[in-house]
Amino acid sequence: MNKVVKMAVFVFLTVLLALPMVGVLNPANGAEWPERDITLIVPYAAGGGYDVVARATAPHIEKNLPKKANVVVKNVPGAGGKIGFMEMVRSKTDGYTIAVLDPADVAVLQVSGQLEGVDILKLSWLGRLDTLPDLLTVSAKSGFKKPEDMKSRPVRFAGIGPGVTFRSAVIAKGMGVDARFISYDGTSPASIATMQGDIDAFVVNWVSATRMVDTSEGKLVPLFVAASERVPQIKDIPCAKDLGVTVEESVLGYSHILVGPANLPAEVKKLWEEVLNKTFANQEWIDQMNKAKYPPSALTGEKLTAGIAKTLKATEGLKEIISGLGIK
Repeated sequence: MNKVVKMAVFVFLTVLLALPMVGVLNPANGAEWPERDITLIVPYAAGGGYDVVARATAPHIEKNLPKKANVVVKNVPGAGGKIGFMEMVRSKTDGYTIAVLDPADVAVLQVSGQLEGVDILKLSWLGRLDTLPDLLTVSAKSGFKKPEDMKSRPVRFAGIGPGVTFRSAVIAKGMGVDARFISYDGTSPASIATMQGDIDAFVVNWVSATRMVDTSEGKLVPLFVAASERVPQIKDIPCAKDLGVTVEESVLGYSHILVGPANLPAEVKKLWEEVLNKTFANQEWIDQMNKAKYPPSALTGEKLTAGIAKTLKATEGLKEIISGLGIK
């Protein structure tokens, strides 16, 4: 009997001593988070918009973490952003790996069946950094001055990956234009082709578009912002509504959003949102984003997830465009 009692006491003490360690190792317990560096995946090469906003934001996230840790930006380019996206999706659900993504682009991949069973609504959407409407630019050589001019003949659009090509097709549909797409590997070659007149029209977020317009020496002309309201920073450029063009805004433009894998522990997700809310309220971060020429438009919580759901639903409603483009 003494041996049985001693064994019971030994087991009890072993379990009791192990409890604190269980709390440390359990990722659902946010008390010890973060214990190591955090990886922020940028699914594109260094130097682009995703990379710029990630590096502008990472140091400010570090300042607001409950414990000292680095936020390391990791570029994982390839397959139009899919490789970096899937690395984040397959990472451990412990809050140490997140990515910066555009849900509109990812929605196109899901609707076209490219995400290997991943449901983007189940991912842990944490915080929006900005939202940048698309700007339709045309080659000065095209002679297009207004949307009606583009209905006279087939219009050659630059296609840059599934996302941009899809958004260009949505805008073309809103104008009633017969769009023909020619693929380019990146914004720079597409913009050069448009300036040279090899392409008639090119759609990209207004920040990138206005930079190209400003340096094109009149070879690239802004036509309109694909939204129902003008962008304050470029208020002289009309919006789609001004010109009588109706577009589905929920699938247009860029939104750089921080996201983690599905099933992130509730306590860790809550901590992430607290960290991001503090970051977004910090004037230094706001100034840094403006300095980088990406005006912030911060959002977290239920409004953010509702916006993701709206984007996916609208994309599903435009599945015929995706099929017609051969995106797969």
